[in-house]
Amino acid sequence: RQGASTKFFFCIARRKMSAATIDTTTTKQGTEEEEEAIAQLNERIIKLEHKLWNIPPNDPHARTVDDSMRRVRTHIESSDCCYSVQYKWVPPHYYTLSLPERARCLGASSTYQLCKAMLMENKKYDPSNSLKKEEKKGGGGKVLDRTNSQFYLVVVQYEGTINSTKLVSEIRALRPAGKSRLDPNSFDFRLAKEEDNETLTGFGHNAVSPFGMVASDKVPVVLSKDVTKVMPKYMYMGAGHVDLKVGMAVDEFIKGTDAIVVDISDPRNSEDEEV
Repeated sequence: RQGASTKFFFCIARRKMSAATIDTTTTKQGTEEEEEAIAQLNERIIKLEHKLWNIPPNDPHARTVDDSMRRVRTHIESSDCCYSVQYKWVPPHYYTLSLPERARCLGASSTYQLCKAMLMENKKYDPSNSLKKEEKKGGGGKVLDRTNSQFYLVVVQYEGTINSTKLVSEIRALRPAGKSRLDPNSFDFRLAKEEDNETLTGFGHNAVSPFGMVASDKVPVVLSKDVTKVMPKYMYMGAGHVDLKVGMAVDEFIKGTDAIVVDISDPRNSEDEEV
């Protein structure tokens, strides 16, 4: 695919740049010609990446491609199940717009397709409540207990709000009824601190994506069941840059993130802030 081949070129090019940089700066044996070649190669890479991300040559907003965006795209493409993906740039004042105006910016059919990802922390998390973990195949570490995680990335529609009581009930229900099911008092879900959000997701405010989280092995993704009811079954969310959104089929999102799909939201009241 074009994305995979382009990424391969970037990878090889960066390795060459790195090797050349070491040669010129560490050994002090580089020539002006080599330094000029490195500068030209770097400029070419930037132009190619801008073309890949649909950033115009004279972008009035001076957008640049960063590692957060690359992580999102790498995760999506490596999942090998997201074929309906669209990346959309939005204006810097996007979050001052109403939901209908945002939908028009994205070309969405409905405001119910617009989603946000919020990192939630269980303030009563107790690691001793976790089920016995098993080694991953190939000895790649421990399997995350999704029934008792300290953090969850919850994806909900902008037209909805997270219901913490429902969230507790649904996470508890991931275990069968009986002694292993945790008591409701084992949960107290709150919005995670900004520093935890940045550390675990690797994204800034209004740029959080369920794809490409730096600590994806520690943060299960939870999707509100209401998102699966939207028609057409297509959704938009953050893509690693505050002005960049990504859209895809709901079923592809579920497969690509291994999301837990549960009933955890209520309709948004008109008084609720659109953030």
